[in-house]
Amino acid sequence: MTKKTEDTRRNGSKIKLLLMKWTQNLRKLLVKRNHAQIFVALVFLVFLAAATLATQNFHQEIVSSGTIRVIGVSLFWDQARSDKVKSVDWGTLRPGTTIDRCAYVFNNGTANVKLAISYGNWTPAVAGSYLTLAWNCSNYVLAPSAVVCAKLTLTIQPNITGVTNFNFLIYIKSTD
Repeated sequence: MTKKTEDTRRNGSKIKLLLMKWTQNLRKLLVKRNHAQIFVALVFLVFLAAATLATQNFHQEIVSSGTIRVIGVSLFWDQARSDKVKSVDWGTLRPGTTIDRCAYVFNNGTANVKLAISYGNWTPAVAGSYLTLAWNCSNYVLAPSAVVCAKLTLTIQPNITGVTNFNFLIYIKSTD
């Protein structure tokens, strides 16, 4: 468990305790029938309840990476082709989000090639049910010595469960 996750849970517990204390005070105010104080207490109680829900629902973090295998072309992080891509660090992700990474595909051959992508070998296997990869270069024809920015987009489903770390293989290939 990461320190951030522990801190989030600890803060959620503190909010719950404060919520219980305010609920007890509200009961006392209801007995005294002080309407102005009851209104203020209710507004604060709603705020605390919302804060509790926020800490409970959004603490899941997913650490990830993807290994890339390239066939027939070369892949780089920069357009100058000085930093070769071997894997993608998607960073820490949250359910219901998408993240983009740009990599430059270089045709080091002597003929036009059509680009294709595939992916798989999920670890854990259940990750493949909740994550999808897309890119902007499907069937793109790349001329010899040309470079194109390929935008890889990873989408995480909002209902993802059972995945805290994952890895998968990405295959980028060219065909004549």
